[in-house]
Amino acid sequence: MSRQTPRKARHTRQPSNLIPAVSDYESDATAAVHAHYAPPPPRTNTELNVGVLQRYLPSVQAILSIAANAVVYTFDSSSSSWDKSGVEGTMFVCAQSPLPESHQPRACVFVLNRRALDNLVVDLARVSHVEIAGELVILQVDGNWEEGDKVVGLWIHNDRDETREINGAMIQESWKVARSSSLDEDQGSDVGPEAGPAMQAIGRRLPLSDLFGGQHGH
Repeated sequence: MSRQTPRKARHTRQPSNLIPAVSDYESDATAAVHAHYAPPPPRTNTELNVGVLQRYLPSVQAILSIAANAVVYTFDSSSSSWDKSGVEGTMFVCAQSPLPESHQPRACVFVLNRRALDNLVVDLARVSHVEIAGELVILQVDGNWEEGDKVVGLWIHNDRDETREINGAMIQESWKVARSSSLDEDQGSDVGPEAGPAMQAIGRRLPLSDLFGGQHGH
């Protein structure tokens, strides 16, 4: 009588849920690698803008207000008219870090020029007068230019109903703080010089067509 050949034992597969776990050492090492190469958390638009401005002006600490588009004009006293300066782009009102050895707050208006490489930076401590006249924010800047004092007009595009109002108010308030701090350090210099031609033009309430010499091309 023939003997029955014994059946080979079947290989039993281990259920996937019973696969041995990776050792703690390996899992810790894997987690550390992933953590090292994990992308940084996304930065906000404000943080990105501050980073861009700091490339040009490292003292920028924070952005107080933004206008998506502003056109910079300068006042020509010989013809009593406003001329485009060639600077146009996003405008930022910025808080700056104090100067070394000083705790006085500082602020500036920064227009990032999209038309050329020269941006506009106005140190508000050097502004002797700020006036809001219709669609213009007018800054009279103390002698920080080759030709002496300068009058700058900022035409702010009102992309939202409050854009022009908010930025105008922020420029005025920042100027008051920065200017008063500067004058404190300067031992009480006189504030508010006599009105020049641009300020007199504001007083006459000229229509924009006259201010811009008959051209509205913003």
